[in-house]
Amino acid sequence: MPALLPIKESQRAVVNEVSKALQPHFSAIRTNWRNRMFAEFQLDGRAMAALERLTIGTGFRLFCHDNIHTFEENTSYYGKRLAKLQVDIRVVSQALDIYLELLDPYVHQMFEVERLGEVIAALDRFSSATYVAVSNAYFDAQKAEAATLLAVLDAELTAPNLSALLNRVLQVTTESFRASLGVILLRDADAPVLRARANVGFGDEIENLEIEFGHGFSGHIAQTGEPGILPDITESHGRLNPFCRDKAQALWGVPLKAGEKVIGVMLIGFAKPYVWLPTEHELLRAIADRSALAIQRAGMTEALREREARIAELSGYLLRAQEEERKRISRELHDETGQALMVIRLYLGMLEATVTTRTAKTKIHETLEVVDRTIEGIRRIIGRLSPLVLQELGLIAAIRKEAKDLAKSAGVKAKVSVGDNVGRLSPVTETAVYRVVQEALHNVAKHAHATTVTIQLRRDGGLVKLCIEDDGVGIKQSQKPNPGRRSFGLAGMRERITTLEGTLKVGPASRNDEGAGTRIEVTVPAASAGDWHDRGLTLVPGSGEVHAKGAN
Repeated sequence: MPALLPIKESQRAVVNEVSKALQPHFSAIRTNWRNRMFAEFQLDGRAMAALERLTIGTGFRLFCHDNIHTFEENTSYYGKRLAKLQVDIRVVSQALDIYLELLDPYVHQMFEVERLGEVIAALDRFSSATYVAVSNAYFDAQKAEAATLLAVLDAELTAPNLSALLNRVLQVTTESFRASLGVILLRDADAPVLRARANVGFGDEIENLEIEFGHGFSGHIAQTGEPGILPDITESHGRLNPFCRDKAQALWGVPLKAGEKVIGVMLIGFAKPYVWLPTEHELLRAIADRSALAIQRAGMTEALREREARIAELSGYLLRAQEEERKRISRELHDETGQALMVIRLYLGMLEATVTTRTAKTKIHETLEVVDRTIEGIRRIIGRLSPLVLQELGLIAAIRKEAKDLAKSAGVKAKVSVGDNVGRLSPVTETAVYRVVQEALHNVAKHAHATTVTIQLRRDGGLVKLCIEDDGVGIKQSQKPNPGRRSFGLAGMRERITTLEGTLKVGPASRNDEGAGTRIEVTVPAASAGDWHDRGLTLVPGSGEVHAKGAN
């Protein structure tokens, strides 16, 4: 609490002496001072009462007992009250000057000429010190208001969800106004009904509270969209809902509005009757306006999170459905198309053995070669759709096979490095990591113009880390994307990893010059096949399918 400017003990003694000497005349001085103030400034009674508390006439009883410290505390308190009443600080200065002016004739009558300089200097010093203390109080009041609004903003920026935001905003508000209780009621999405979403001082008793618009104090605020005050609950005349009647002696309420729509109401209560001051009213409305925007944004954010969660769930389902569809197509290619081609080849071989003309034999032989190439192509397609090696031998063997196929088909030397502790992972994890390797190596063969590529797979605690790096042309960050060309390769890889709560990063290769080569880093949780067994899930050998224990 700011103290008055230092006043010498001799000057304090003079102030005490003057207050005692003028005691019989303070009533007349106060009357004249009030008349002057009303005539010049038209202040209301609350402002006049606070200003009067700053004068030597009001403090003379304290001075008589040498209790100037209490007067200093009063000065700070009433200075803040004047700030909340929005009294211009220049009016405070003029009020103190007018009071000194009215004291002057009495001082000249009561003190000898040789002491007048000392007395007037002490009174001037006292008046100046009082003005400085009031100025500090004004500053402290403005600082407290700014701190409150910053705290609300901080809650908006840091609250992880809507519930935390509401509780934090209400806590800040009740602490700022020194209220004994508070509640935030939000409008129901489907009906004009208010429901309690956060409270201070009520406990769990209002969790199921519902208030219709237009009913009670808060319902009236919600319906009209205007602030309301019950400075003394005993005079509420039935407007108050029962849940508040025994909890507080005064209630303030403000609507929470998004544009013109009321989305809720904020109430705070006090243990004794209390009428808000102008700046308190404005501060409460500012908190409500700021909070309403934050609540609206938090609600939109939560809705967006829910949608993102649904999209992620749907994406995971689609990826699983895609894998199942790939397995189905590969089975059909193997069981139907593949078998049909083998029968065709068998019949052609039998036919080749029966014909005698050179021309017919040549044509049949050429047809057999086409069939063989087709069978080989079908096998490659089946391998890419649902690789048998991944299902039967696991991720590591499947990655090594992809590396060999890359060297064979594209002439790119591939080096695979696998940590000793990787082991078998869950089918979902192995499939996702394998598909990332498969897509990355496909991109290397098609776009990178690389000569070498390295694949590193290791386990780091509870994480599996994959790194694929090539020495090709790299991804040119400066190149603008072609609107007519859309590639879903990286997006698909990222989506697969995201569904496993992992991360995927793409950037330039670390071993090459800037912009040369590409590096893909993947990190996923290392859920092992044993973990799936512990959860009551088993991998069906040779199928890649996951079944629950005991499932029919």
